[in-house]
Amino acid sequence: MFKGKNRFQSILLFILDLSILISSFYLASFISFGDFNPNYYYYSLLLGWGIIWVGVVLKYNLYEVPRILYVDKVLSKNFSAITVFIVLSAAAIYFFTSYKFSRIFFITVVSLFSFLLLIFRILFLYLVKSQRLKKDFRKRGVIIVGMNQNIQRLISRVYSRPQYAFFIEGIFTDTKLKGRLKNNHKGGLDDVKDYLLTNNPKEVVISLPHSYGDYIDELIHIADNNLVRVRVVPEFSEYLSQRFSIKYVENVPVMKFRKEPMQSLSNRILKRSFDIVFSLMAVVFIFSWLFPIIALIIKLTSKGPVFFSQERTGQDNVSFMCLKFRSMVVNTDSDNLQATKNDSRVTPFGSFMRKTSIDELPQIINVLFNQMSLVGPRPHMLKHTEEYRVLVNKFMVRHFAKPGVTGWAQILGFRGETKTVKDMEKRANADIWYIENWSFMLDLKIIFRTVFGMLFKRDKNAY
Repeated sequence: MFKGKNRFQSILLFILDLSILISSFYLASFISFGDFNPNYYYYSLLLGWGIIWVGVVLKYNLYEVPRILYVDKVLSKNFSAITVFIVLSAAAIYFFTSYKFSRIFFITVVSLFSFLLLIFRILFLYLVKSQRLKKDFRKRGVIIVGMNQNIQRLISRVYSRPQYAFFIEGIFTDTKLKGRLKNNHKGGLDDVKDYLLTNNPKEVVISLPHSYGDYIDELIHIADNNLVRVRVVPEFSEYLSQRFSIKYVENVPVMKFRKEPMQSLSNRILKRSFDIVFSLMAVVFIFSWLFPIIALIIKLTSKGPVFFSQERTGQDNVSFMCLKFRSMVVNTDSDNLQATKNDSRVTPFGSFMRKTSIDELPQIINVLFNQMSLVGPRPHMLKHTEEYRVLVNKFMVRHFAKPGVTGWAQILGFRGETKTVKDMEKRANADIWYIENWSFMLDLKIIFRTVFGMLFKRDKNAY
């Protein structure tokens, strides 16, 4: 936790965390008991919380700020750590104490601590980003061996961007370079060994064909003996169009395609717990009065049932009955034809519901029945699943996840009628990106943007 060049940063964050915890303790005491000085028994809680938090920090390595910094991923890790902290704290009180501590006090402390910690983490991460943009910030040098499309992508997206605080010491390749890359060219492949022996680069990135295996081995040997970190971009990643990871099974490297965070049991529990809590709160505080009003308007403005149910494709290609408020007149084409602009089947109130996405609200019931999640790829009618699984490459990958009431594709604008195969391809790619990059913070971001869009924006594709 406290080592290397980030020791000062780690100590500062640790002191800040403890200060937030102590402040939350005293604020909760005042809120719960009207006094900043609670019963002395409660100070044992403060000591226990401090010990538990140290363990959680060490387990999750919370004070590591990666060079390639994605704020949402760091916050997601912090949120997971806070969840574990709360569970362990509650368990410790239940199993190891006989004193009846105030539940309101406990809830107030952990709520204040969680909220303040995340706020200060956000401020800290943006401070780190702003510091890295300064000219006098110490950047990490990197030398590059080889040149191909992936290396060019790394240069443009990582090593050339100031927020990641890298600079290219030199590029070694026998390939002729063009543009600004020529300024970084230090020589050919024969010159790399001498450079490693006579200079002190911090990191070397190698991307060469497998036929250079012996040469790569020799470079790694030299780098290891000169305290140079090595990164290798596999040559075969040039022709693989999807993400992969390599794990070792009995020292045998096994390539795994596609990262799926939701395969983790803890992530699934976190996502499902949030689905249940959020959905129940929505039912109690919103739907209890809103549903009767919408149902009455639907019945008064058109003939037919209040709800419309349709069989749609769910997780693992298992179909389920998806619920919506009926926004069209009763017709026989609903299972075959998408809604189009100025569709004569859509009722006047149905048009309003579709533009504001109110018609999707009954899917909260599907969420409670574990057929859907609040966030995920939108479910399609069975006919479209069968059509697009043939027309769109990797279309079925989106069904690895539970379908959602809203999704990443929808907030990017890929919703409504799919006029061309390209439209569906964009939607499927966005859904696959969500599956591979899921985090709890990403779900919160999608929900926030969805609610904001319902209240203040009108999507031109919603009709």
